Amino acid sequence: MQPAGLSDASPRGRILVADDEGALRRAFARKLRLEGYEILEAATGAVALEILAAEDVDLVLSDITMPDMDGVELLRLSRDRKPDVPVVLMTGAPQIATAIKAVEYGAFEYLTKPFDLVKLMDSVTRAIKQRRKLLADRHIIDSAVRSKNASGPRSAGARTIAPGTLLDGRYRVVRALGAGGMGTVYEAEREDLANLRVAIKVLHPRLIDRADIVQRFRREAELVAKIRSPNIVSIIDFVAVEDGPTFLVMELLQGATLEQTIQRDPPLSERRTAFIASQILEALEAAHAADIVHRDLKPENVFLTTMSQIPDVVKLLDFGIAKVLSEDPQNKLTQTGTVLGTPAYMAPEYARGEPASAVGDLYALGCVLYEALTKKAPYEAANYNALLFAIQGKAPTPLHAHRADVSPEMTAIVARAMAKDPRDRFASARAMRDALEPWLDGEPTSRAWSSQPPPLGSAPTEELPAKR
Repeated sequence: MQPAGLSDASPRGRILVADDEGALRRAFARKLRLEGYEILEAATGAVALEILAAEDVDLVLSDITMPDMDGVELLRLSRDRKPDVPVVLMTGAPQIATAIKAVEYGAFEYLTKPFDLVKLMDSVTRAIKQRRKLLADRHIIDSAVRSKNASGPRSAGARTIAPGTLLDGRYRVVRALGAGGMGTVYEAEREDLANLRVAIKVLHPRLIDRADIVQRFRREAELVAKIRSPNIVSIIDFVAVEDGPTFLVMELLQGATLEQTIQRDPPLSERRTAFIASQILEALEAAHAADIVHRDLKPENVFLTTMSQIPDVVKLLDFGIAKVLSEDPQNKLTQTGTVLGTPAYMAPEYARGEPASAVGDLYALGCVLYEALTKKAPYEAANYNALLFAIQGKAPTPLHAHRADVSPEMTAIVARAMAKDPRDRFASARAMRDALEPWLDGEPTSRAWSSQPPPLGSAPTEELPAKR
């Protein structure tokens, strides 16, 4: 079965063109029809929203200036109602404030007039390609969830929540996104807040009676709320009621995990790896400043999204087993001697049951970089105990044995992060990020990490963070 949105009347897709200037709107529509697209036209923002609600479209192409609402407001409302539909904004009077708002609300691209039609067509093609890939990926996930739900007898504690279910009187479930050991993640709409699309992480019903698990689940929300970082997923709400499920509410992300990216793509370039790592380190620096260590850093918990044409923007996930370094010893959820986290990325001292520390997160990041560069885990073993033994007593296979083209400088950074002795690692997340600085010069413009500057007319905020 083909996912919705991939069987349009036009094989190339449907585009909604919103512009109050009839001549320009018709000119855009005519060009796009000649290229094989089906076109819907709107002279106002209100009409555009009506069409968007009634029709399945692949792209909204909107002017910034319209009589009833500006294009940025149309962008915001469009993304709230149909977040999977990309929006390209056009303006003849570019302003920095408008561009920043466009980035904040998730515009696919911000084009300034005059621009040639080749550039417009390139933006349209990329936007629709990205949307269709997103729909295809979602279809795969939905099929996997349906297959899992339909296979064999299931316990009451493992059942999923049906689409349309209203949770806590506010959150309407749209669909399941995936499941893990602690619970299931769903896409939902917050009905009391303009149908804002969110992700909700629902604790398994079979775990609700476990006070320690519920407390850890709640603490994840509290810990993330303490950290101020754009590279950590935002938690919006925590709900625990006697007659309903317990769940976290998070920002809804579009993209893929680093684990999926490593499996899908060729081994990452050094520059792409450094860009991703630098953002993870920014997140870790903020967490460590709040006396919080993640303790379960792995590719699965690093989410990569795209913001205004900048790919690989990092959102760090899952602080479920994070540790507060300054916590009261009498109020611990885990005790010294307990092994937590994913073994393949576990620091040697954790494998021995020693206390958590910030440099333990840096060790895990070293393992993540090793895997991103080689598509291989640094340690492999036949069983859990053998893996813990290898982590504590054996050196990993040299990185260059898997990939000879990685520079000695990058190899040295990975090796230092993965040092057996915590004292031999980088002293802090900031120190490790500083070591990656030589790879962070320039501006990313595509997944190939071209060294060319972004095209004229793109949003002025499309650049790497300034050096510190």
